[in-house]
Amino acid sequence: MNTRKVITLLLIAAVGFAVYKTFFDDRPHNPRVFGPPAKTEWKPVGARDVGQHGYSVIPEPTTWHAIHVDVANSDSVWGVAAPMFELDWVAEAAYFVGNGPLLDNQGNLYFSPQFYHGERVVLVSLDGQTGQRRWSIPADDEIQASSPAFILNDPENPGEQIIYIVGYDRVMALRPDGSTIWHKTTGLKLSAEDAGNKDKTKFHSLNYHPATDSLVSITKAGGMFAFNRKTGDLIATIGQIPGAPAISGTGTNIPKFILNRVDPLMDKAFGKTDAGLSLFSSAVNYIYGGGGMVTNFFSIDPDTSRIYMAATAPDAEDGTEDGRSELGAIYALDLVNTVDAGNGGLEFQVLNRKTFQGGTGSTPALSADGQRLYMSDNEGHVIALDSELQEVWRVDVGEPLVASITVASDNNELYAVTAKDVIQLIDNGDNGSRSWTAELTGFDGYANVDVQSNALTATATANGVVVMIGGGKTILGRTLMLHMGIGLLDRKTGKLRYFAEGREDSLAMSVVAADGSIYVAHSPLRRAVGKALYPDLTPDVTGGIARFKPIRLDLLARDAVCAAEARAANASNLDKAAESAAINTDIRQIKILLKQAGNAIEKAVDDGDMRAEKASTLGDLLAQSAVKLTPANLELAVTELSAACGMFD
Repeated sequence: MNTRKVITLLLIAAVGFAVYKTFFDDRPHNPRVFGPPAKTEWKPVGARDVGQHGYSVIPEPTTWHAIHVDVANSDSVWGVAAPMFELDWVAEAAYFVGNGPLLDNQGNLYFSPQFYHGERVVLVSLDGQTGQRRWSIPADDEIQASSPAFILNDPENPGEQIIYIVGYDRVMALRPDGSTIWHKTTGLKLSAEDAGNKDKTKFHSLNYHPATDSLVSITKAGGMFAFNRKTGDLIATIGQIPGAPAISGTGTNIPKFILNRVDPLMDKAFGKTDAGLSLFSSAVNYIYGGGGMVTNFFSIDPDTSRIYMAATAPDAEDGTEDGRSELGAIYALDLVNTVDAGNGGLEFQVLNRKTFQGGTGSTPALSADGQRLYMSDNEGHVIALDSELQEVWRVDVGEPLVASITVASDNNELYAVTAKDVIQLIDNGDNGSRSWTAELTGFDGYANVDVQSNALTATATANGVVVMIGGGKTILGRTLMLHMGIGLLDRKTGKLRYFAEGREDSLAMSVVAADGSIYVAHSPLRRAVGKALYPDLTPDVTGGIARFKPIRLDLLARDAVCAAEARAANASNLDKAAESAAINTDIRQIKILLKQAGNAIEKAVDDGDMRAEKASTLGDLLAQSAVKLTPANLELAVTELSAACGMFD
């Protein structure tokens, strides 16, 4: 039997199976009910990884200030996520949002839409509690589009923050109220030869380079820029990553009949791209046709200011000079003073480069002390490098990784995601080991869900790991997403502590706010295919930002208090001289957790989830512990924190 007949028979069988499942599957719809989760038994053990930098400019990792939380791209926050939550609202549904949102220290949201249906805007700010629009920056002749936002503290005005964006035309600094601090033209102009190359004009988000007090960005085509943080002036010679446009390693094509169904659906929801293409076809062309040099964000070590960037290798290194690269590469760079460079004597210099088989779409992520760099390739490997890009170990997880590695500062924990699973890995120093694979069972009992899988980058918090779970069907080994929801995993076991169904698929991150809320940027590509093939089994695709609000605030207070107690108890046993940096960072985090607990206690009383008498006793214990949060008195603080945590038994 020839290959064409085999494929035809498989397609007929798949279509027949799909018809049966759609019209004749009479399974009852009996969704799993998630009650209040018990306390987690996870605890930090030993000294955490910690850097030596301060927080006058770089914010504490209380929430998303950059597209992967911070300058090192950890995807890890110090607070707790709500242990129970529910979908609250969806705002700005006309926009396809591939990144974000980010939050300032007042809880306001910021996102830059990639596609739209109607009003064209560069940046939108929302009220984090209500979803109401606060302000927006319209696209005009000065700025047509921008990178995702980036937020830093304002050291000249302690307690205030500044929001930065960069587009091909302009770089801007804004106050949280929408007022402009400065805006500068980049001075860039496309040549006739590059006029059709959109990668030349698309910037990745800004990041912060402490040594030069500058904002660094890179285009998808590998152009590197550095702007003065205070003024927006270009301070370095424009650099260029020495890679070549990528060639896809899969060779896969989306069947035409799927494109013909999905493209009209996406056009109706979001309109076409700037190039006049349907959004889905445009994404497919990029993914399977290659073309980009840099497909994701980059990291900067806040201690050394070294820049780490995943891109492609130079053209000839794959053995064929054809203007394309089949190899991935990780680059270590810095902004270096040179006599010959203009613009203040700074230029980008490549310090080290490591090439590898199989490209990567992941952002390189740094350990908190900057001594380890973690990345993934398209062949299923999690790779740990030292700061000089020497490989220390690699772990084959058995299938391609689809996002950046999440790096927790405690217990050497890493979280890797594939299209199916969330996997906890442990960095043992000279080797990496696999600890657990997550329980992704949020859609158990759904009549139309045959398969469940991971759908987004994992977020490490002080009380678990926030994940997105997709539910749907499979055809020929491919998962068709029909539903999505947010789950909270236990960091010790990988078991699902809680789950709530959401509204839409995302290509962004699971964003956890300082109050425990969870936000999701809607960017439906996978669910658009599910909608096109199973139109009656799933809602229409939609864009915008969704909020999952905390419920049972008494449990949020419990998780924050108990996380603070566990951290204080561990820190009190550390060597005060040898581990002073770790202890002081623990104290910083404990203060964040106590603030989070205090706010949750107040709201829990208002909601009727906690008696006022219990709240008063808890408040007294937390206040007594707070004054003892010094390295010398941590043992005393543990007494009150232990009593407070015990009140939730």
